[in-house]
Amino acid sequence: MSMTRSIRFAGVLVTAVLLAAVILYWRSSAPPASPGGESRPVRGGQLTAGIRTDPRSFNSLVATDEVSALVSSLTQGGLVRINKATFELEPWLAEKWEATADGRQYTLHLRPGLVWSDGTPLTSQDVLFTLRAVMDKKVESGLGDGLVVGGQPIRAAAPDERTVVLDFPGPSGLGLRLLDAVPILPRHKLEAAWAAGTLRTAW
Repeated sequence: MSMTRSIRFAGVLVTAVLLAAVILYWRSSAPPASPGGESRPVRGGQLTAGIRTDPRSFNSLVATDEVSALVSSLTQGGLVRINKATFELEPWLAEKWEATADGRQYTLHLRPGLVWSDGTPLTSQDVLFTLRAVMDKKVESGLGDGLVVGGQPIRAAAPDERTVVLDFPGPSGLGLRLLDAVPILPRHKLEAAWAAGTLRTAW
């Protein structure tokens, strides 16, 4: 066998071995097959995505660009949320709630042990502050219009640190679904800016 043919044979042999190794690896890491012979997806894992631009603001009350809205949705939570798969209303920062028979008053109970990233407890006062800021015409958040029923704003009270009572001025078919787009903000970080009229430029 000539030197050229020997080198060519060795190359083919190495390629075949590598190809066999790749096929064996792929078969061993493939998801288990269903009885019908089709592979099934495996639940879990991690998805990493990149963002091409920086958010313009971390203030979700005034964020209008898509990147800011996305970052806000991943870092800030509301009292309740609508499950995007089932469209059911789910508890979030509020662990449960009760409604009166006429659907015009809701009492929400915050989850115990909630804290902000700096360790400060999240309380019903943060909820009241957020609702006041949302309804403030000077803030121009755009979220305030969603908290109006029959031309009147929803009223809120806090009997204690973990309870928020919402009074609707009239019947509302959406009920607590109105709160899905309202993230709760830290009063201890933003109240001074709100009082100074600079909340729109905070964060």
